[in-house]
Amino acid sequence: MKSCIFELIVNIMTYAIKNKEHPFSQKDFKNVIYTNEFNNFDINVKISDGFNYLLKRGLLQLENNKVTYYEKYILPETIKINTDNSTKVFKEISKKIILMHEGKEMINDTYEVKDDYADIIDAVDTVNSDFLSFTDGEVIKITLSKILVSINVESKAHYSLLTIIQLLELKSEMIVKIKSNDCEFTATNVKFDYIQFNNETMLLSFNKCSFEIDNINNILQIESVDNTPLEEYIKKSLEILERYPEKDIKKLKNYLQSFSF
Repeated sequence: MKSCIFELIVNIMTYAIKNKEHPFSQKDFKNVIYTNEFNNFDINVKISDGFNYLLKRGLLQLENNKVTYYEKYILPETIKINTDNSTKVFKEISKKIILMHEGKEMINDTYEVKDDYADIIDAVDTVNSDFLSFTDGEVIKITLSKILVSINVESKAHYSLLTIIQLLELKSEMIVKIKSNDCEFTATNVKFDYIQFNNETMLLSFNKCSFEIDNINNILQIESVDNTPLEEYIKKSLEILERYPEKDIKKLKNYLQSFSF
């Protein structure tokens, strides 16, 4: 996947939030936001790259499996927006979401956002693609969850929104420690359900409870419920993958092998 201009990605995300109840196509977006460049083929390519970038990161959801200029996109159910109904507010929330996802404090509008996390995102997509048996899939999901929470990000925050969204996709049980301005608490054996962005706060919703936090820095620690060492899970996952056709598991296998001890 190619890198994308930050300003373009923000514009797509803003449009998605503004139309969160109504699916829209790349053409719909272009006709509203880039009308003056309608005959500029280059902008079509850039828009396509931007949509794919957000789709891969779980910040957009496709209504079906065909990715074309006319396919419909919508904000995923795992991301909810509860803010003032204002384009300016939507744009600020969009910037905030993308910065948290990339694990950064600030990005220049013309900055090309790199595809730094493609491998882990592809790995999560692969394990969710239903070619694995349920039992095998659960083992590999725990493995990927353990890898996710061990990834260090370039930010003062310990975790990026990338980690949260991919854990939402994996649906693995976790232990989450959170510290707000008023108190510190721990949720055990919970699965991420959705994250809601309010004007000034965020709501983390799990299958058993929910917590409102000021920002992602409030998340102190995320752990897998299973305390078996990551090394053992990687070894077990690689043994499982040996039972499947190479063409189906090659990229996932290579990714797990890069963490082999």
